[in-house]
Amino acid sequence: MISRSTLLAQAREWQVLLHSGRATAADREAAAAWRQAAPEHEAAVREVESLWALLGQVGERAADLEPDSQVVPLTRRSRRLRWAVPLATAASLALAAWLPQGLWVGLYADIHTAPGEVREVRLDDGSVLTLNGDTALDWSPHGDRREVRLYRGEADFQVAPDAGKPFFVEAGAARIRVTGTRFDVNLGDDKVLLAVTHGQVQAASASQPAVAVNAEQQVQWLAGQREAVQPLDARQRLAWQRGKLVFRSRALSDVFAELQRSQRARVVFLDQATRDLRVTGVFALDDPQAVMAAIEHNLPVRLVRLPGVVLVTSRDADPWLPTNGKK
Repeated sequence: MISRSTLLAQAREWQVLLHSGRATAADREAAAAWRQAAPEHEAAVREVESLWALLGQVGERAADLEPDSQVVPLTRRSRRLRWAVPLATAASLALAAWLPQGLWVGLYADIHTAPGEVREVRLDDGSVLTLNGDTALDWSPHGDRREVRLYRGEADFQVAPDAGKPFFVEAGAARIRVTGTRFDVNLGDDKVLLAVTHGQVQAASASQPAVAVNAEQQVQWLAGQREAVQPLDARQRLAWQRGKLVFRSRALSDVFAELQRSQRARVVFLDQATRDLRVTGVFALDDPQAVMAAIEHNLPVRLVRLPGVVLVTSRDADPWLPTNGKK
């Protein structure tokens, strides 16, 4: 039996797709069919529609409170204006928590994992994939080629050798071609990291020709462009395969990007300075709370925990934020 949380997540993804402006007639028919498939689906859709409407009302109320260009005395109305920004921010944070992390991609991906789930998958060609948490991909064997499209997350590929059927991976801007080897692909918001542990792969992009990346080497694509091949620091880059998180002077924004694969809470930064703070340490992959406790103890930041959201801000943040007992 499908859990209520899973049904709500699926209903949210349909709702986002139907309001995205990208839904086709087939998408709308599929959404209607899903809704009618069971009473539990109908109940989930109704709950999601109610929250969607509520979020819209909160946003409208915040907009109504925005001050105009005139200077006004500190009346009851002007005191209400002090809450316009917090209310608008609260609406956007609620929406950030409510939207599924991969939007509707989870509906279509052949293989996916939940946050915190690490899973091994054996493909029908004999290749073995190990997926990190919150990962989604498609597997398409056809004709004289084998193809994987990585939508989000990270996967370790142990590709079964077959010179007659090369193996292709598409991840963001990255285009990777192999015949049989082992490598790791990590797809983030604006970059892709490729780490090769055995054999050799060909790494290209839509605008750049392929270059060879050998064992113990890595390369990244940043903002769509492939950078120079570098030596691989496997102990840090592939620590997740050993159940660890290893950070060496990593930006706090990168650290939380890794943590979001181990927990369901979304992370929202409220100022740029905190994003750029540096973190060094070794932590257990399955204990993101320990990482956050260490961050709060050692860095000048506050972590404000709300349902489904963690706010990251400096310790002298705006006083409207709850303190969770911290100063």
